[in-house]
Amino acid sequence: MRRFFSTRRFFLCGKNKISILNPCSSCSTIICTTLYRLVVLGMFCLLVTLLLERDAATKTVAPPPPPPVASSRIFCIISTYGYRHNSAAVYVKRTWAQHCDQFLVVSDDSHEELEPAVFMNLPDKWHQLRAHLEYVYKYHFDDGDWFLYANDDNFVVIENLRHMLLSYKSEELIYFGCKLRSLTNQVYMYDGSSMVFSSATLRNFVLQAMPNETLCTSRAMGNAATEELGRCLSKIHVQAGDSRDYLGYHRFLPFELKDHLGNPLNESVDLHKNFLARSYYHVPDLIVQASVRSISSHVNYMPNIYNLFYLTYKVKHFGMPLVKKWHDNPKDEANGEGLYEP
Repeated sequence: MRRFFSTRRFFLCGKNKISILNPCSSCSTIICTTLYRLVVLGMFCLLVTLLLERDAATKTVAPPPPPPVASSRIFCIISTYGYRHNSAAVYVKRTWAQHCDQFLVVSDDSHEELEPAVFMNLPDKWHQLRAHLEYVYKYHFDDGDWFLYANDDNFVVIENLRHMLLSYKSEELIYFGCKLRSLTNQVYMYDGSSMVFSSATLRNFVLQAMPNETLCTSRAMGNAATEELGRCLSKIHVQAGDSRDYLGYHRFLPFELKDHLGNPLNESVDLHKNFLARSYYHVPDLIVQASVRSISSHVNYMPNIYNLFYLTYKVKHFGMPLVKKWHDNPKDEANGEGLYEP
């Protein structure tokens, strides 16, 4: 019977025969080595391909982080009195003041821990405010882009202040605070909350307004210090900025937080009554709503400032990412959602 397959097609007989089952049995060293190298190379390539496919299926490549946003330097001025050093000012110095780029305590007496700049024989608040701002301009103007003037019973979230100021330039003639309007229609800031001045505003106040008696009086003004400040600044074309958030909620709060968490103000309380009579903005249902981006509030019992500082900076929420950014969507903010994004 005729063969359909010839063994010669599979085997080379004789001296140099090659067996498919044992290709190196009688082949030359070069051919044998080449075959083994090809087999090893093929297995290596297959292994690398499988590993790459596995990594692609199980890992998500993170996008490169966005470039950091340059934030302005905030120089904090903390106003206090000698009799309040240990009962108030030291609490501020040990907590939120540490988040300022630099800070200075101004007082009428010295203190070992606070190391304040001392201004003696200035009983009038307007004279004190003028002296404090002039001193900071002369000796610390180059240390900040914005200058926060706070009382020793304020609690300030510096990071929220930085966020608000991203929309402004320190070269602008502008300042912020809790905005009021006097009976003579003069716009000014509430003295129980803090205020923040651009560097241009501080410079022009000291160099233009203060030396000119027609622009800015040097007479004693008593409790009308910030009202007189507002008049001086308006004369040199400084804008009283709107510090509220997208929803019209307040960032600079005049009273304690508990008074701004949906509760109406009490008109029988003199402080509340006076504020309502002079508020620059309409107060619906007597409610001055606190923004979720609150910057400044008043503290009555100063040891509570440690609680506020702990809850603001130290508490970590389970399931919340550590890296967050603000959303500027008022609809999200109204729902209390979408304020942060990992």
